[in-house]
Amino acid sequence: MVGVSSLNRLIRSIQPSSLKYRLFFAFLLLIILPFFALQVRNHTQVERLYEYRISEQSQNQLDQMKQSFEQIKSQMLLAALQLEKESTVQTALKKETDPGAMFPSQSGIIAPAGSGKEDGIVEILTVFKNRMLPVGEHLHYSLTDLRGHLYVSYEPKSNATYGTFMEQPAVKNLLAGQEPYAWVTDATNDMQTNAYESSPLISLYMVLKDEDNHAVGLLRVGFAYQGWLKKNMSNFLIQQDYYILNETGRVVYESRPDGMLPEDIGAIVKRQKDSLGRKYEVHEATSSIINSSYIGSMNWYLIAQFPLEVFFGDIRSMNQQFFITFGLFTLLFIIITFFILSTITRPLMLLKKKMSEIIVKNFLTSIPTDNYKGEILEIAVTFNNMAKDLTQLVDRLKVEERQKEAIRFQMLLQQMNPHFLLNTLNTIKWNVLSKGDQASADICISLGKLLETSLNSEADLIHLHDELELIEAYAAIQNFRYDQRFEVRYEYEDSLRYALVPKLSLQPLVENAIQHGLAKMKTGGCILIRIYTHVNNRLILEVEDNGAGLSYKPSADPLRKRSRIGLKNLKERLQLLFRTAADLELIELDRGTLARMSLPLLISPPYEHGGHTHVEDHNR
Repeated sequence: MVGVSSLNRLIRSIQPSSLKYRLFFAFLLLIILPFFALQVRNHTQVERLYEYRISEQSQNQLDQMKQSFEQIKSQMLLAALQLEKESTVQTALKKETDPGAMFPSQSGIIAPAGSGKEDGIVEILTVFKNRMLPVGEHLHYSLTDLRGHLYVSYEPKSNATYGTFMEQPAVKNLLAGQEPYAWVTDATNDMQTNAYESSPLISLYMVLKDEDNHAVGLLRVGFAYQGWLKKNMSNFLIQQDYYILNETGRVVYESRPDGMLPEDIGAIVKRQKDSLGRKYEVHEATSSIINSSYIGSMNWYLIAQFPLEVFFGDIRSMNQQFFITFGLFTLLFIIITFFILSTITRPLMLLKKKMSEIIVKNFLTSIPTDNYKGEILEIAVTFNNMAKDLTQLVDRLKVEERQKEAIRFQMLLQQMNPHFLLNTLNTIKWNVLSKGDQASADICISLGKLLETSLNSEADLIHLHDELELIEAYAAIQNFRYDQRFEVRYEYEDSLRYALVPKLSLQPLVENAIQHGLAKMKTGGCILIRIYTHVNNRLILEVEDNGAGLSYKPSADPLRKRSRIGLKNLKERLQLLFRTAADLELIELDRGTLARMSLPLLISPPYEHGGHTHVEDHNR
């Protein structure tokens, strides 16, 4: 946790506080750096792709050379077998020959004379050599009859003799052993020709036998592979350096003497041989791509080394130019970005300044809109409109405050009259009691309860039993007025005594029942107040009378008009207290009217009376 908090503090410390610099760093982090990283990645991907393509082509060339190498070896063995079957060769090898007339040297070597008159065996060797062109020019035949004569298809060196040929270890081993032929990878070259053709040969030594399986001669087919490699390399699409490593890791051939072959080339080619994945390796020290192909029959490694500088030199120069151009454009974009951000943040700073002045100048401030357009213009216009609206709002609030003060003053004046009436009622009550007029005293007591409740402006909701006491007081006054024409009945459960109802909410309903339903009745009037609970925690208050009903059209009467005003005020009070959670409706019955009021059920028992707990309904 300490490390995380330290990191958060570090981030907050380096995070710019100015909007302009925040936008700039957001532009840098979200656009410039990702774009730069993308370019570097693309550059790397291009290099990897070129490396793969080059190595793939190089490997194809190596595999092609390896295949050609194996084919040439097969052709050499096939040519040797065909020579063994040639009847002319068999006859010449068995016949006593005096080569002195054809070859003046005493070396015992019979070579092409160059005059068109050739020895029969030399002619056959030349035919076989020409038959395998273009590879045949790199194949050289030597045939001995084992009786002092050596027939060759090439111009021998001056010191070459029959004896030196027969002294070769491969010849001795083959004549002494039981093997019909042998391959020698570094056979002595006795040709008088160019440097490549005079290099060591890959030679096939084979004992020639007659039909009786007696040795009648020995054939050597030499392959000047270095000259063949040089000629084939010039025809390849990718020009690179080639090497051949033998089984000991020694370089037996290199296409370029001054080449820089890695010191660990032996380990590299063995690793590539055993690898199941890619067959190339990028060598960082020599900056080259190395491919290899293993020639199993020779236990050699054919290696191709492609110098990356030859190909990537131009690409890296282009990349360098690209990154320089990219850097210059980035710098230009940064300057342009700062300019654009300044055009955005400068109006915002002015807006901040004007907002700071709005209180000091009593909202009498504005932003000039002539120099702005677009969203900034909309912000400036909105600010100016807001300042005007605030000015108008403050003026309206001042007017309303003055009106409230005037209303409060009027209310204080009006409260003096109910207090005066209440005190007067108390005086009248004691006066009539002193004279024994109990009925007038009861009226004064009931009216006093109503006046006292109306004076209590602090509580909007009262207990149901308190509301019913007010109804009893109101009904007592009205019964005295109408000479006991009606009675009031109550139906409710005792558990609803402490249900909260709006103060004086039943009084307008009872008044409406008396004025519109029972006023014209001489006797038998009845008002039933029914209170019960309904589903969803609803409290239902019903006032039912047996009077004239809703269809009765009374004459114009100020009292009846006041009753209608009372119902309207009751609906407005319910809306203010409970919004849409309360409802008031009048239902016409067969005889009389039913006024039904629906409220949220709210129970608030006094602490001293105990009782179970009810949670206030949140639909209020």
